[in-house]
Amino acid sequence: MAIDPLSPIAPARIRALLLPVGRIKRSSFLTFVDLLQPECMIRLGDISPDPRPDRNMFSPLAFPSGILLYELSTSLPLPSQLALSPFEQFREPLAVIGIADAKEYDWLSTAADTGGNDSGNGNGEPQMPDRHVTELAEAISDLREQFPRVYVHSLMMFDYSLPSRHPWLPEETIIVPPVAQLKTTTMKTFMCDLTAVLLAEMTTLARSLQGLPTIVSPNSRQGIASDNMSDNMAAEVAGGQLVRRNSQALSASRPDSPATIAPNRDHRMSMPVHLPSTSSIGTGALDDSRSTSPSTLGSGTPPATTFDEIPGIAPSNPLSRANSSASRTNTSAIRDSSRDRVSVHGFGSGSVSERARNKGRGRVGMVIGTLYMCAGRWQDALKELVESATRARAFSDHLWHAKGLENILVCLLLFAWTGMDFQIPQICYPIAEKTNNVKSPQHTPSSSLADVSTITVTKPTSHLVALQNLNTLLPDLIAMILNIYIRAANFAGEALPPLAFSECVIRLSKILAAMNLAGGSLNGEALQHLVLGTCLTPKQKLTITRITINPTRYEIASMIFRALPLPIEAASMTAIDRATIFAGIASVLSSLGLQRKKAIIMKEFISILIPGLVQARKVGAAEMGVHPAAGLAALNIASGGSSGAGALHLGDGEVENGIDSFLDLLCRVYGIPDSRPSSSDINGLFNEPRTNGEHNTASAGTTPDDPMEAFLERLAKSSSSRHFGNHHLKLDILRMCIKFCEALPDFQGVLHFTATLLRIAGPGTAPRPNSTQVFVSLARDEQIRLATNISRTVGAANQLGIQNIEAEYWDDFLVRGLHVIDAAHSRLLTQHRQSDLTSVSSRRNGPFIHNPFLRQPNSGVTERLIVANEQYGFVVTLQNPYDFEVEIEALKLAGDGVDFSASQRSLILGPYRTQKFSITGIAHTSGILRINGCIIKIKGCRERKFPIFAEPWRTESEAKMKNIGLQASSSLPSSRPVSGVSTSSQTTETGPLQYPTPMSLMMTVVPEQPMVVVSSISLPQSALMVLEGERKKFSITLHNVSQTTAVDFIHISFQDSATAAIQAAMTNKDLLPSELYEFEVQLAHYPTFRWCKKNDEDAISIKPGEKVSFDIEVVGRLRLTDGVVQFDYASLGRPRSEVRDRFFTRQLTVPVSITVNASIQLNRADIVPFSGDFAWSNQQRQSAGSSNPDTPVSSRLQSGSVEKGDNRFKSLLNRVGLRSNHDGHCMLLLDLRNAWPNPLSISIQVRENPVKDEREEDWRRAYTVHEIIQPGHVNRIVVMLPKLYLKDPYAPVPSLNPANQRQFVVSTSKISPEAERATREAFWYREELLKRIRGTWKEVGNGRQGDIELRVIRLSSRMVESVKLDDIMVEMCVVSDYGDTSDAVRQTGRSKFEVSVDEFLTLKTKIHNRSKKPIYPLLRLQPSLANLPHNVALDLDKRFSWSGVLQRKLPLLLPGQTVESELGFVALCSGIFDIGATVDETQLWRDEEDHRGSRPRSGTALLQGYVFSEPTLRSWHANEPCSVRAKHRGID
Repeated sequence: MAIDPLSPIAPARIRALLLPVGRIKRSSFLTFVDLLQPECMIRLGDISPDPRPDRNMFSPLAFPSGILLYELSTSLPLPSQLALSPFEQFREPLAVIGIADAKEYDWLSTAADTGGNDSGNGNGEPQMPDRHVTELAEAISDLREQFPRVYVHSLMMFDYSLPSRHPWLPEETIIVPPVAQLKTTTMKTFMCDLTAVLLAEMTTLARSLQGLPTIVSPNSRQGIASDNMSDNMAAEVAGGQLVRRNSQALSASRPDSPATIAPNRDHRMSMPVHLPSTSSIGTGALDDSRSTSPSTLGSGTPPATTFDEIPGIAPSNPLSRANSSASRTNTSAIRDSSRDRVSVHGFGSGSVSERARNKGRGRVGMVIGTLYMCAGRWQDALKELVESATRARAFSDHLWHAKGLENILVCLLLFAWTGMDFQIPQICYPIAEKTNNVKSPQHTPSSSLADVSTITVTKPTSHLVALQNLNTLLPDLIAMILNIYIRAANFAGEALPPLAFSECVIRLSKILAAMNLAGGSLNGEALQHLVLGTCLTPKQKLTITRITINPTRYEIASMIFRALPLPIEAASMTAIDRATIFAGIASVLSSLGLQRKKAIIMKEFISILIPGLVQARKVGAAEMGVHPAAGLAALNIASGGSSGAGALHLGDGEVENGIDSFLDLLCRVYGIPDSRPSSSDINGLFNEPRTNGEHNTASAGTTPDDPMEAFLERLAKSSSSRHFGNHHLKLDILRMCIKFCEALPDFQGVLHFTATLLRIAGPGTAPRPNSTQVFVSLARDEQIRLATNISRTVGAANQLGIQNIEAEYWDDFLVRGLHVIDAAHSRLLTQHRQSDLTSVSSRRNGPFIHNPFLRQPNSGVTERLIVANEQYGFVVTLQNPYDFEVEIEALKLAGDGVDFSASQRSLILGPYRTQKFSITGIAHTSGILRINGCIIKIKGCRERKFPIFAEPWRTESEAKMKNIGLQASSSLPSSRPVSGVSTSSQTTETGPLQYPTPMSLMMTVVPEQPMVVVSSISLPQSALMVLEGERKKFSITLHNVSQTTAVDFIHISFQDSATAAIQAAMTNKDLLPSELYEFEVQLAHYPTFRWCKKNDEDAISIKPGEKVSFDIEVVGRLRLTDGVVQFDYASLGRPRSEVRDRFFTRQLTVPVSITVNASIQLNRADIVPFSGDFAWSNQQRQSAGSSNPDTPVSSRLQSGSVEKGDNRFKSLLNRVGLRSNHDGHCMLLLDLRNAWPNPLSISIQVRENPVKDEREEDWRRAYTVHEIIQPGHVNRIVVMLPKLYLKDPYAPVPSLNPANQRQFVVSTSKISPEAERATREAFWYREELLKRIRGTWKEVGNGRQGDIELRVIRLSSRMVESVKLDDIMVEMCVVSDYGDTSDAVRQTGRSKFEVSVDEFLTLKTKIHNRSKKPIYPLLRLQPSLANLPHNVALDLDKRFSWSGVLQRKLPLLLPGQTVESELGFVALCSGIFDIGATVDETQLWRDEEDHRGSRPRSGTALLQGYVFSEPTLRSWHANEPCSVRAKHRGID
């Protein structure tokens, strides 16, 4: 248990020095001291009394219940404190205990107890001990010489394992067995034996003091002493008056008579020289039979001239500091009986000499009472002290009067602590004024009592009553003691030294502080705290509020500040004394919870220590023969230590144990957050912080389970604390802490507070890019100096061999961003679903089904993909808001989730900038990789992990002040009651802290994938030249450069400029459906590129290190300039049918430059009607040839379908109608131009009927026209086409794209229904025409060939009329009424007949229904004269006659049905007659019977009403009239 040197009961302790003796280790010495510390309280009943009659003055038998208290100290008292003895006897040690270790002496561990018989040699002569044996005896002798004023010199030999005492051990040696052999009372017994000797020797001290006529008061100027004064010098200053007197050495049995002693020898040398003062005599002196010595005549006390000089007068406010000048203002109002005293000069009982003699007797009795108190005999001490204090008050000896009251208070506290009954002496009560009516305006019942004549103090009947009276008296008694001390300062030579007065104020303040913490009265716990120094926890009582507790905290604070020495007084005190005073003041303020006042004292405390530490370091360097400028390393090496504490003779870690907590407490009061990392903090996840080579277990606070959350909480609190306190004051405090740590020296402290200073001075925010609100409140030179100081301190620590001495980096927002560098296009991954594998086959049906492999890899998607065991690049953004460079020794990424390794690099971060750096990393396993920070090692700072703060962040000060004082900086619950009275109306709410948001880079690591490169391509420079319509092949060879992974999936896609142009054109919303369909056909059926697969695509595999070639075919097209062959490949690791989840592919693109030159161009196309007579003629010849095999017709039919040369027209005409269905033909005219510089041979093929599954064999039977076109020439190619019939020529234009396939498609252009029908009709006839014709070209000589683009043909309405067949076919023929044998009718063409005049003929009209619906026909015949105007042509009277009617309703004509109508006529004259035929629809066909019982119509006609409008009756006309040429028989 550590003893408080400023404890309120310190005057009742006996100081004993514990010093190492002989060879002993430091650790062993401290261990033995720890064994003695618990035995510092000795009960007098346990002490054996000394049997000698002259040594029983302090016999323990007189008061067995008393307790003797030791202060076991290992440090020598300072001369300034020794100067206060015997005024304050506890300052001077009375015992010196040497500590020795038996294990360090071999002769104590090996020798046997011989009982003294073997102490001689063989001749009977005593054997002399060797040098090691005499070392202990010499050590005891040295102790006696160094401490001659000490009354007990003892030696404790610890760890003594021999069974008996060794004869060579000194007589004063106390043998202590090892710890394992110690019993519970062993150490207590040793201390009791030692105390018995001390009590006996204290009798000598007391007798010598009683022989003195007086004791000189300590002089305040004696506090001026040098810190470097040696012990011998202090002994010389204090020596002479009192020598050590014990049973072993006595200089005289009795001191000389006072009459024979010179005045300069009437006092101890440790006391100041007694200065005489003005003599005065006061009334009421006590009688004394002793004569007065002439030498004491000049030592009288001047008479009282003010009320403050009157003994016992206490001010109204017990805690206010008063002086003589302030008290003089009330001298006219208050008078005392001493005012009426008359000064008497001469001899007698009131003489000056008698007065001085009585004062001396009182002072000697005061010291004797103090010795009784230290010896544990408190009753005798109280009696002696009361008598002496009464004498001092009577003779106006204010200084000793106050000291007597102070010691009486200590005795009362000890009585209260032990639970004994005690009586408060009358002298402890303040004396009331004579004039009771005149009272101070600050008068309170607790601060003033009734007149002494009216007070009758009754003896307490119990301990509780006595304790209650003591609690009531304590504030007034303490105030009276301080006021008397202050009153003594008005007399020359009687002022209490500043050190003693300050320590007295601190001791008395601690008593009042204990009362305040205990609720206003001393209880058992408070007394334990005052005597034993146990922790006193304030207990809040709901019935007692803080305001009602007396004395209040602020009264105690104002009192404790009276302990502060004035500047003049501080100059006369040593640094250690001043530091002790300030430490005691801070301790009292801390117990009261006045942290900010405590911080002010602590600041001054540090400012006192700094020069003292620097001076101590210089002295230490001088003693070791090292120049002070050599630095800390030389001091430490010379001292043999391993840390910076070597210069102060401290052990490793001793400096940090208390200094860190002390300085951190000071910083927290000023609003400086504790930035020391904890092991559970996120900053300690990688390297646990160490301090001077030891683990730092000090936690900055409670840390949540999540390290990141703990770090963010600490960061938010640190940032929010910036708004608390004065910023410049924080910087000054940190500068002072740095100087303090440098003076110690404490390397870790220097680094910590330097980093904290940079942290507090910095912005502490994550600013926006290019923000100007980045301010560091330090000059640039100071910033550079601090940064250099960190590097220099770390270097000095490394030179000393101290490891793990590093600072904490000062900017938590170092990392401001992290992103992945986009890999090469060939390394990017594309995600696919399992359905994408099945959609590959549907790609053959058209390009409008979504092709997932055409999607380009996008590095900016939410999910970032990387491949295992492949290196990727990252860009880290770092910020440095300071004006100095930051040297980063190591930077690497921190990732979790998968096995991830990052490269490490060093770099320099420039001043005042945000800079980007690149770094690489590799993920070794698949999974989810999460990069949440960077592990950075900065020069001079420890390696730690920095989160990534990409978003700007800063703390905002609270708009409303919810807390004041230190509560504004401490974290409080979200809601708590202010007091225990009301919890509903008064609450304090603290909003949640705004945490910065750290960024995490999430990436999906896919299994290892192959890497394929292009090994070779058959095209030189990847360029190709083709002609329009030409097809050419080239090969691409791929090489799998992966060493472990094979390619088991490959998909090839193509992109080209022609396709892109068509797709761009399709985006036009104003396109006609026919134009859109044409673009879709180009995309679907005429691709630019094609993969010529040799086997199934699923079977393709590229093993590691192998090469595979792929054949690609390209077709020359318009607007084709370049193309891309795209390979999507992957390693599935299983068959495609077993793939259930997603998979990833890589793309390899091979660009190809293509030059397309023109070949055969279609300049113009036209369709003209063609007469059916050629077909009828060929059919007639064919029918005639079938009966006559020798005719040339059959030979022409079997000669082939290819015609060349100039006879192609003749051959063409001869073949018309031979293979058709006699429906008619039309003529297709194609103007083809050869744009290639070489002759090209063209071939135009026409087939009769198209088939659904188009094959090359179908075109081999087609009619082909060949012709060679010279360069630049335009040739017209004539081709006969059979006419076409479409059952639904007005059907909607289809769409090959499923996205555009709606139920009804109406043109978006605003055209009339007629135009819409014409457009649709032209579209369908064009499509039917293109199915029957194709063209190819071939270059003569080199085999280059290609297709002629015929889809550029567009049909006009005229061309449509030429090529189409109507729904109703009308055929007319003329026959004779007399049979076929008559020559009256001769057919010359399909509808041309020659007849004879006046012959009865029959006109047969056949009507054939080609449509899909029945028709109600009405036949109308219109005979007319040919080649005449209309009005003349109808004049048939006497020219043409017929029998019957020209209009005739025919029966219902079903689909595919033919009906025939006959009309008899006769030509009355010769000429040419044309008979036209028209078929009208009499009524619409209603298809009700076919749909009877089905659902009603859905209004399809209404939806297509824009195109068809309302259904109307239709009419059909014969394509050519029946021409009848009438001739007279016999006339040609």
